Amino acid sequence: MMQVKSKERVRDHGEVLTAEREVTAMLDMVHHELIRTDSRFLEPACGTGNFLTPIYEKKLTTIKKRYGKSQLEFERYAVVATGSIYGIDILQDNVELCRNRLFTIFDELYTALYRKRSKESVREVIRFILNRNILWGDAL
Repeated sequence: MMQVKSKERVRDHGEVLTAEREVTAMLDMVHHELIRTDSRFLEPACGTGNFLTPIYEKKLTTIKKRYGKSQLEFERYAVVATGSIYGIDILQDNVELCRNRLFTIFDELYTALYRKRSKESVREVIRFILNRNILWGDAL
């Protein structure tokens, strides 16, 4: 993964994306919180979601293991997990990419689990929450 999109972005915004090995090492320190559906995470410089995506993946994997046989329970806890993730970034394109990455993680798992029974209304709820929780702004 590239850590720098452009020299201009580094100069103008101090943007340097965190590498996967650092993300993994840091998240290993809070592993016990990753499996809690309602455990909240705030990334004040979320970039494209290099921290938030593995957090969300782990939460959804845990939900799948616990509640995957019940679509209603899976949907309920997926909404709770989505509502527990927050991010802020100073660059709008990063925010949009982060939201899309998170939504794709949910949508691919949800579609794989429930195919024809999946509901567009649940997808809309997930998008709504992501649009409220992943924000464009200056965290400072």
